[in-house]
Amino acid sequence: MAKIQTQIEQFDSNIRLKRFDENKMLREKRDAILNRLREKFAALRKEGKEIPSFDTFNQGSYQMGTGIQPADGDYDIDVGVRFNCASTKYPNPVTLKITVADALEGHTEIGTDIRRSCVTVYYKLNGEQAYHVDLAVYTYDNPESPGRKLFLAKGKRNAAEKDRSWEESDPIGLGTWIENRFPVAEEEQQFLRVVRALKRWKTEKFKKDGNNAPSGIGLTVAAGMWFSPLLTRDEFSKKTTFDDLGAMRSFVALLINKFHTVGSNEDGAALYRLSVNIPVAPGKDIFTRMTDGQMTTFRERLIQLRDRLDEVAKEADPVDACKLMRKEFGEEFPVPDKDETGQPRGRAISTGGTSA
Repeated sequence: MAKIQTQIEQFDSNIRLKRFDENKMLREKRDAILNRLREKFAALRKEGKEIPSFDTFNQGSYQMGTGIQPADGDYDIDVGVRFNCASTKYPNPVTLKITVADALEGHTEIGTDIRRSCVTVYYKLNGEQAYHVDLAVYTYDNPESPGRKLFLAKGKRNAAEKDRSWEESDPIGLGTWIENRFPVAEEEQQFLRVVRALKRWKTEKFKKDGNNAPSGIGLTVAAGMWFSPLLTRDEFSKKTTFDDLGAMRSFVALLINKFHTVGSNEDGAALYRLSVNIPVAPGKDIFTRMTDGQMTTFRERLIQLRDRLDEVAKEADPVDACKLMRKEFGEEFPVPDKDETGQPRGRAISTGGTSA
């Protein structure tokens, strides 16, 4: 069996995005938008308009450490905007989202868009869309209560009453849950590498039908529930040897087994679903908006990935093994030169693992 842990870690380095605190570009884009909001709201208050105070927090994949370089170059930055008021102050939650969008109008050339779960601000770079910042708008059930709960504004501009609501949400709790799943640093590192790799796999395998793809947060939470680290520690040398390939293969196989049949399509073929409930509020199934057909396609592609990883594990030559990995994860997965392996083709290579 070829040893390709070094290449897996290089792949992770190629695709990984640093967290907010480490990434200057992310911080600058975020801060520019939030400063604009503060300035506009201050001006509106001077005009006599009542706008609640707010604070902000980072959320999403960059904050959790699962962010990857976007294959299409469109960076997606997630920020929570938490207004210090009760949700009852805005019976129509879209009203508050419009207030945010209007304050940011003209901030960028492309402008803003009120989407179902956020207000999105778009940026151009060299004439093309390069970034977008998603602002999730929150209020409280009771801002004065020590046990206050956070609610997310859901609904698009001009949404009918049935299509808009305040939904209880706990984005900070979700981030904390992810970060605490693996308190041992080496286990967390492997968990994050596998999640980032699977998110890149998703990008590669759903290129032509991206709207039908499973969500990145769905993959992340599923891994938080069912991923098992695979590594060994040498207590004498204090070295840790990782097996990301084996850990990923085991998780993918387990994930496939979590699907259940829900009937059949017009041709009589079985349809499948996977349920992954958010471990914090609102506690709903992350994949609920995917159709049975989309979920069945997701399962089929996971089966293809599992089989490919089995093929990689059986391959003796690291060059050929990495070429097989590219078929699932794209051109950013490194393939060593034949000379770099230090062995003739067809023989297994030992890299000695990775030290931590």
